[in-house]
Amino acid sequence: MESQIKELKQKYWEGSSTIEEEKLLKQLLKKENKTDAESSFFTEIAMRKSVETPEEFSHPKSKNRILWQLTSVAATVAILIALAIGFNNSSNNNQFAIDDPQQAYEISQQALMLVSSKLNKGKNYSARMDKINEVKNMVSK
Repeated sequence: MESQIKELKQKYWEGSSTIEEEKLLKQLLKKENKTDAESSFFTEIAMRKSVETPEEFSHPKSKNRILWQLTSVAATVAILIALAIGFNNSSNNNQFAIDDPQQAYEISQQALMLVSSKLNKGKNYSARMDKINEVKNMVSK
């Protein structure tokens, strides 16, 4: 009988036992009245199965669920507003369009001249920095 219990326990813990073998194992452990960990485990399972629950459990609405729903609604509204603004702006992009190639050339030339003048100012400042670095090197020697 001991070897049969041992074999049934091994099958149970490996997950290869059938329902009939599990029932037989429980019956054999009840007859044996051992106080080892496995026996107490099976008796505890049997005891918990015999206890009936009075009602079905239902989840109450929690504050977290309501907060989650409100947050998702707010995010959806924000996305819709952003899409509406983006669509509105994309339809107004043609207000600066230039159809005349000569006029486009002149505007491009003016923009490049502006960038060139700003670069020349930067060169003047860098020339001053070169003089400051020379003096600094002379002092530090």
